Amino acid sequence: MDKPLEQQVQRVLHESGEPAWRQYARLVVGDASWGKLLRYEFWTGLLGDCPGALGLALRRRCWRKLFGRCGRGVTIGRHVTLRGADRIFLGDRVVLDDNVVLDARGPRARIEIGDGALISRNTIVRNRGERLSIGAGSDIGANCIVATDSRLEIGRDVLLAAYTYITAGGNHNYADPDTPIIRQGFTSKGGVTLEDDIWIGAHTTITDGVRIGAGTIVGAHSLVNRDIEPRSIAWGVPARRQRAR
Repeated sequence: MDKPLEQQVQRVLHESGEPAWRQYARLVVGDASWGKLLRYEFWTGLLGDCPGALGLALRRRCWRKLFGRCGRGVTIGRHVTLRGADRIFLGDRVVLDDNVVLDARGPRARIEIGDGALISRNTIVRNRGERLSIGAGSDIGANCIVATDSRLEIGRDVLLAAYTYITAGGNHNYADPDTPIIRQGFTSKGGVTLEDDIWIGAHTTITDGVRIGAGTIVGAHSLVNRDIEPRSIAWGVPARRQRAR
């Protein structure tokens, strides 16, 4: 069901009336606490750029308490950026490659990454809505954008090739020509669901309101703007089921 949503992040940062340090703390930590902010600043500033095996070992040990949960054997590369770290939950053996951004902004935002999942370099995982989950064993390729302002669920053992773009809610409202579009809120069609065991080809875009069934393959450079039934092979602009697997 469509529902109107607000630009929550800008409202919190620009209209809250809070001191700048509290706004910054809510952005990067998720909690306006001096103690948590200082811990975040210290460990990310000290170890964010530390190279080699030493950097990996120190981040694995010292960054654990920055997250809402951090499982065993997590690997964190260089220049990883965290926003709303308190609302990010990592399973065991998760790998965050260099330059990954995990951005959980807004009071309801939550990012969950399952056991053994890989987030490849330069990829942005951003949630400004409710829940964004990436299932166990999934592989999110390099330079992807996985973003939601409502809900986004990626199942287990899903492959996203490089430069995949998933936008799960919403579309900006623009009915009032006298009000800037950015101030009119936006509408969600319910988010995006990718079921288990899916392979998405490179440079594919998946839009809000879509469900892709388990066992499906989507060819490169496709635009997925409607549901695809399970165990399909699909491609095109817009993507259509071409045959069954």
